[in-house]
Amino acid sequence: MQDSYNSDQESGGGAGSFVFGMLCGAAIGAAVGLMFAPRAGVETRAQLANQTERLRRTAAEQGERLRQRAGDMYGTASETINDVVARGREALDVGREAFQKARPNGSAGTASTSMPNVGQAG
Repeated sequence: MQDSYNSDQESGGGAGSFVFGMLCGAAIGAAVGLMFAPRAGVETRAQLANQTERLRRTAAEQGERLRQRAGDMYGTASETINDVVARGREALDVGREAFQKARPNGSAGTASTSMPNVGQAG
């Protein structure tokens, strides 16, 4: 159980959970406080509606920030993966060229279609 808490904090998920919990707690506290406040029913309902709208806007703004952050993280991860794949392809090409140069018969045209018989006397 402790591991999942730590991994949430390290990945940034803890901040979103905290904000969500804080917003829910604030909404519940405000609703309970208003129910016990000595006001007329119409005033209490209007105040509840206002606070609910404010909470809805705050949650929507937070959700949009999280969507943008996720999109940014996806873009960064995608660029990193593409870079690693490109470097891997370059390394493969360099290795293939080195292999072709090291072959005894020096046939450069057959590298992509056939491989030497490793382990066979010939």
